[in-house]
This record gives sequence, C-alpha cells and structure tokens, in this order.
Amino acid sequence: MLPTQVILALLVLQLALAIPLFAVVIQLLRWLHWCFLAERASRGERPRFTGPVLALVFSTLAATDFLSFEPFVTLSALNPIPESARAYFTVAMLALAVWCWAYSGAIRGRIHALVRGA
Repeated sequence: MLPTQVILALLVLQLALAIPLFAVVIQLLRWLHWCFLAERASRGERPRFTGPVLALVFSTLAATDFLSFEPFVTLSALNPIPESARAYFTVAMLALAVWCWAYSGAIRGRIHALVRGA
C-alpha cells in the first residue's frame, strides 16, 4: 500500500490535469455560444483560451512521470531532465501552470505586442 502522502500527491496531480481540461472545455463551449447563439449587440468580448491552455500544457508536463498511459509515457521518455531532478521538475511545471493561468492576460498582451512590432 502506498503512503498517504503519495496518494495525496497523485490526487493533486490528477486534479491539476482535470481542472485545466474542464476549463478548456468550458471555454470552448462559451466560444461556440459566443459565435453561433449570442446576439451580436450584447454578446460581449470573445472567450480567451490562453490561461487554461497553458495551464493544461504545463500540468501535462508535470504529470508525465506519474501516469502510465499514452501520451504520458512517450513524454516521460523524451524528458531530458535526469531522474534525480524529476520531483523538482514536477513542482516547477505545476508552478508554471498556476503562474500562466494567473497572468494569461499579460502573456497574451506581450505576444500580441511582439507580433505587431515584428
């Protein structure tokens, strides 16, 4: 039997994958509603995907060593981080997921400024 800390860590990791995935699905549904059902005069601003998608990418990278089905197995094999530092890599990817979700507007603004300036 696994220790309680390991079980809790795996549950947190699965939540870190599930929450951004559900957020992307909800944003997709909101976008479909915005495009096809909402009235043009009152529909407001288009739903943004930057935060949830970046959080999903980084939380997927964090979970590569702990989930044993594809595409996680392949991503784990391609990971250049040594086995001894994988725990630090996982924590860093989870921190990046939270940071990207929190500052997605600033990230999107910088990307737009770089593209417009180029």
